[in-house]
Amino acid sequence: MTPEPATLERAYRVRLRPTKAQARSLQRLMGARRFVWNWALQQQVEARATGEKRPGAADLSRALTALRQAPETAWLAELPRQPFNQTLRDLDRGWSNCFAGRAKRPRRKRFGTVQSARFTLDQRRAQVERSIGRVQLDGIGRLRFRVTEELAGRLRSITVSRDGAGRWFGSFTADGVPVPDVVPAAIPSVGVDLGLKDTAILSTGERIAAGRRLAAKLATLRRYQRRSVRQRDAAAARQGLDPKRPLRKGTRLEPSKRMAVTKQRIGRLHARIADSRRDHQHPVSARVVGLASVVCLEDLAVKAMGRSMGRRAFRRSVADAGLGELRRQLAYKAAWRGRVVSTVDRFYPSSTTCGDCGHVHAGLRLADRRWTCPACGAEHDRDLNAAINIEREGPRLLAEGSGKPERTRRSRGTHARGEDACAAGKAPPVGPPTSTNREPDCRAAPPPILTVRRDGPTRGGGG
Repeated sequence: MTPEPATLERAYRVRLRPTKAQARSLQRLMGARRFVWNWALQQQVEARATGEKRPGAADLSRALTALRQAPETAWLAELPRQPFNQTLRDLDRGWSNCFAGRAKRPRRKRFGTVQSARFTLDQRRAQVERSIGRVQLDGIGRLRFRVTEELAGRLRSITVSRDGAGRWFGSFTADGVPVPDVVPAAIPSVGVDLGLKDTAILSTGERIAAGRRLAAKLATLRRYQRRSVRQRDAAAARQGLDPKRPLRKGTRLEPSKRMAVTKQRIGRLHARIADSRRDHQHPVSARVVGLASVVCLEDLAVKAMGRSMGRRAFRRSVADAGLGELRRQLAYKAAWRGRVVSTVDRFYPSSTTCGDCGHVHAGLRLADRRWTCPACGAEHDRDLNAAINIEREGPRLLAEGSGKPERTRRSRGTHARGEDACAAGKAPPVGPPTSTNREPDCRAAPPPILTVRRDGPTRGGGG
């Protein structure tokens, strides 16, 4: 029996080119999604207050049908139904994450916070013209998008979003994507020490300087934000409010044209900073993954670093470095290329352990960037020494096999829309065959990402 080729799941991000009418429809749809979310959450809260069972997505979907037929909310019927169903599923998932302890309880969406909508692609008809860049969305029309690469695999859904600069993007999720040819690695393993001054210090001695994209635009951003505050205070004074006192919750200010222009400039500046940061991160992650078969990283608490440690400038530098995004890119690119990512515990003393004799220098201060081992006299660069120790610890943990492997995340749902009808012969299937990588087959599974805790007296010795 011929084995099925290994496949993987991935996403394609494309730039959308909607017409003015399509952009207005999408804006209405996002505002309607906020309304449906808040309405559904209110239905659940009222049911719990009266002692009834919290209605699920199916119950809310039936109630939404009646809501769309009511005269006062008939405007909902003018918009496509599918994103509303996805909104109800997202609310159910939010409660599941809350009860599992993974997130806080769902809250009401504020005005302007919903800037995305998800559409499921029907497998019974060709909604996407991949060669010329067209996608047919019910209620919106044929949206143009820029084709930058081949959209391989079976496209399952598209999430339409708008950034602060007013640009429209679409993110296709796909399965059944052929695994790319594995390129032999130059070295067996590499240790990566992520930092702020240098984005990555490799155990090979290579240093990749940080981009510091936000720092380069910080003066301009502050000027725009001060201007925005002055315009907001002027708008409050025009409405008879005291700008020196905090505005009451729910107060809506009538924006002027200059306020809209300033807001757009701030959004464009943030978009340029984010684009520039991604342009720096992608070559770094591609370079590291293409270098070695095993990529060894340290499990940094990036969220805690950016929330509580040090001065405001330090927290801003943590956000500017984008360490969490860089680690995410290393994980999925390693899965694509057949590499393995080994994550060393954050409490492993990588910086304070001598790379020559293994002595742990407990008295090493954080400000000491270069230090001499008191046991053997070897001189070390703090970051390079940490990368070397991480490279040694990662393969050792893989050889021990301790810890539970974490698989890369799969796309939501078990079947694509219309797949059952195609299988029953009611409609001819469109696109490539269904991926078989949902079965427990080692040929189709991506390499594991291991997160290993190191037990023993090393706790608190990391640097």
